[in-house]
Amino acid sequence: MAIGITSKRYAKALILYSIDQGNLDMLFEEILSLSNTLKESEELKDFISNPTIPKDLKKSLLNDITGNSLPNISILFNILSSNNRIDLILSVCSAFVKLYYDYKNIVEVTVTTPIEISEEVESTIKKYISSIKTGEIKLTKKKDESLIAGFTLDIDNTRLDASIKKRLNMMKKQLKTN
Repeated sequence: MAIGITSKRYAKALILYSIDQGNLDMLFEEILSLSNTLKESEELKDFISNPTIPKDLKKSLLNDITGNSLPNISILFNILSSNNRIDLILSVCSAFVKLYYDYKNIVEVTVTTPIEISEEVESTIKKYISSIKTGEIKLTKKKDESLIAGFTLDIDNTRLDASIKKRLNMMKKQLKTN
């Protein structure tokens, strides 16, 4: 998902506000929870992005969904709703997470493999990342059997693709051109 300038501005304001309030880590957890809820529900995303539904109804539904479980998130609903930007909520959440990681000096890394990786391989990956990046490493492991063998490593908008799938696709392109 592309994060726009407007979403980044809202996220930055929210980060600064939560630092002033002393609840940055709590708000981060709530943002993650909300983001996961929104990502899991296509119906909810469609409802929020529907321009014919009044902003107050959207805000009310979001407050009902989060209720008492996410007490600090209502500030985000209020800001976005008052500026008629509630449809940006998912991209603001994504921008907030990225800014939080930057603020906390956390390096987000995703490794995708066709099989589960061992603790030894995970440790080797973390050691490699530590040699090129400073900060705490947050490693996310994904499984994608279509890679056949090998792996992909995503770090800072860069992908290292050492998968058999990529090699086969490159060979296929070469054969087509010859």
